[in-house]
Amino acid sequence: MKIKAFIAALALSACSPPAPNETAPPPAAAAAPEVANEAMLAALTPLVSAAIGQPVSFTIDTVRVDNDWAWLVVQPQAADGSPLDWSQTSFASAYANGVLGDNGATYALLRREAGEWRVVDHVIGPTDVAYIDWPARHGAPPELLGLAE
Repeated sequence: MKIKAFIAALALSACSPPAPNETAPPPAAAAAPEVANEAMLAALTPLVSAAIGQPVSFTIDTVRVDNDWAWLVVQPQAADGSPLDWSQTSFASAYANGVLGDNGATYALLRREAGEWRVVDHVIGPTDVAYIDWPARHGAPPELLGLAE
């Protein structure tokens, strides 16, 4: 019985993926998306903070990049990471009247110019597909925004 258990354990370990090499540094490319995300958020944050009327931070729902175009779907929150009290923002009326879509989900189209991300257009809490004409208006790839051509 012990031999069967030993053989089963040996077979199981042979089928298991190797343990990660904890001493190897992560590949340099792994950090690049995080740095790009931070740069995109740094471009978007002042615009959304000004529109909302208070400093904000974000949780990221979607990030897509196609060459020098980027698409972000983010959820604004208070600068400290707590939920926004929409009644204390410039969107208080929209919130009170139930016309602030997805608790203020924010959609942003960005373009990289001279190595820096710039917000081309954005919308906060739309109740429809407010960005449907952005590919035609701004020349962005429709697939980037999840829109069929």
